[in-house]
Amino acid sequence: MPDRPQTQDHKPKKGAPFKFTAAGKSYTLPLASKGRAKLTGRDLRDASVDGEIGQLGYLFKALEAAEPKPEALDALYAMPQDDMMDVLQAWGEHGDGDGASLGE
Repeated sequence: MPDRPQTQDHKPKKGAPFKFTAAGKSYTLPLASKGRAKLTGRDLRDASVDGEIGQLGYLFKALEAAEPKPEALDALYAMPQDDMMDVLQAWGEHGDGDGASLGE
């Protein structure tokens, strides 16, 4: 059975980084607010106008703008697609460590 990604299953403290496990190793991603702060109004507009695919693109832009450690990003992108999407969704919902999602 493949190694399923593990994400925090409890509500983290405000400001707590997001952690996930891939291939038996733990990684940390920066807070979503760090990436979101670097995106523009145009990025948000495009995400809204382009529907679900635009929102997915916004999520990837925010992730990379947050400047995660290269090894964390490599581990995330090396995961099977469904597992990677589970982690990305959980990261977006994690927001600032208080449950505020990327769009809030």
